[in-house]
Amino acid sequence: MVERKSDQPKNLKQLVPKGVEAQSAGSRPTDFTDHAPPSLAALNIRDARLQQVFAGLEHAWAFEFLDSDNLIITEKDARMSVLKLSTGQLQQLRGLPRIAISKVQTGLLDVALHPRFASNRRLYFSYVAPDHSGRYFTTAVATAILQDLALTDVQDIVRLQPYGWSPSNFGGALAFDDAGYLYVSIGDRSEQMIAQDGSSLAGKILRLHDDGRVPEDNPHVDDPLIDARIYALGVRNPQGLHYDVASGLLIESEHGPMGGDEINLIRAGHNYGWPLISYGQNYTLEGIGLNPQQADNDMTRLHFLTHPDAQIGAGEALPGMQQPLFYYLPSRATSPLLLYRGSMFPEWDGDLLVGMLKGQHVSKLDFAIDHLSIRSEHAMLGELKDRVRDIKTAQDGSLFVLTQNRGLWRLYRQHDNQDAAVVDTSNPGQIVYRNVCTGCHDDGVGGAPMLGNKQDWQSILQQDTATTYNHTLDGYGNMPARGLCNLCTDEQVTAAVDYMLKKAVNSD
Repeated sequence: MVERKSDQPKNLKQLVPKGVEAQSAGSRPTDFTDHAPPSLAALNIRDARLQQVFAGLEHAWAFEFLDSDNLIITEKDARMSVLKLSTGQLQQLRGLPRIAISKVQTGLLDVALHPRFASNRRLYFSYVAPDHSGRYFTTAVATAILQDLALTDVQDIVRLQPYGWSPSNFGGALAFDDAGYLYVSIGDRSEQMIAQDGSSLAGKILRLHDDGRVPEDNPHVDDPLIDARIYALGVRNPQGLHYDVASGLLIESEHGPMGGDEINLIRAGHNYGWPLISYGQNYTLEGIGLNPQQADNDMTRLHFLTHPDAQIGAGEALPGMQQPLFYYLPSRATSPLLLYRGSMFPEWDGDLLVGMLKGQHVSKLDFAIDHLSIRSEHAMLGELKDRVRDIKTAQDGSLFVLTQNRGLWRLYRQHDNQDAAVVDTSNPGQIVYRNVCTGCHDDGVGGAPMLGNKQDWQSILQQDTATTYNHTLDGYGNMPARGLCNLCTDEQVTAAVDYMLKKAVNSD
């Protein structure tokens, strides 16, 4: 057993889910514990805080909540560990199978919990398995029982055959739906045309029973030319899979070539087009629409040698092939994603949050109400300054973000301000406060009394309310006239004053 501790911040107590006490293992400074990250303030969320939870990780890849106080984390260099939030203790698990770690994209990948994990302790993980020589690789998915700090009864339920020469494009994302089916993504293994070959699992999304058996209603069970495990085909290197219980959507993120990273709604039997259609370019800087006469590099010539009649790509669309829900140009290297469901950030309910590796931020995609299109995209949490590897929602609605080299972070709202996240539309004072006053009174900018801090408001509470109204309307000290809301009526400004005074009176 290997045990590591992080130099996480001293005030971790306020970060972990309610009811969990935390202790520090050091005094690492953090960037945004006293004010909102600028990227969140730009989205009009000024009461959010970002703090590092754990720093002692090396090339982290994925994580899952075991319960409110424990996480299981994978690191690319064949390490799987349990992190206890309340103590900052990271304990490495025993029992992993042989994992290839010699090449850039090889290693331990995703982890997922069985829907009944609390009772059966069964988990699943994907990894890159080497052949006996260590020169060839494949994507594998194993299941095991977590017992104390060991994995027992470890068994592969997927092992792509044959092994391949390429040390890249393994995929490996895992997700369970609400019926207990397991979905697995497999990359194209750098053999582009194989993503359209129904006899191979490469470049596909699989759907399995929890023991690896094929569900009887899989879309290709009656087609002898297509592997029955295949649920969807034509994907390149999908490193993100997420099932949303509320909507029933299975959502995938995948790396394009140069540009054309995609977000897809995965549906049974659909073909997502790779490599025949793409919004990206080949790494040769040529468009995807290649033909044999354009084979001017060894990799492209290899594809045409092995598929002599193939034309790699036909532009951006073909009949019978699905368009992405959203695509990124230029490439930002998508990885994990989730559809946010939580009470802490109700503004984001139903929005997609997509991690970016190259982009080093989280992309927030505003879903249309019909879940068929994206209305807008905003980059946030660039303050992490690292490749975002995984994102999960905690029980209290806060977001935990795993970065590749800077550890685990939590985005949360202070408990004092969580009630401000839900706006009472019948209360004009709260509406004005949320839209105008938060920039100063949430953070005490310029000496402004902070909302809900009774001590800050003592002198103001002692003066006549009419005087407070006049100071607010006309300006006083650092307080600008009308709080800079020239669109607000006198009644709306004084209603905001009443809202803040009531918060002060009722605070402890």
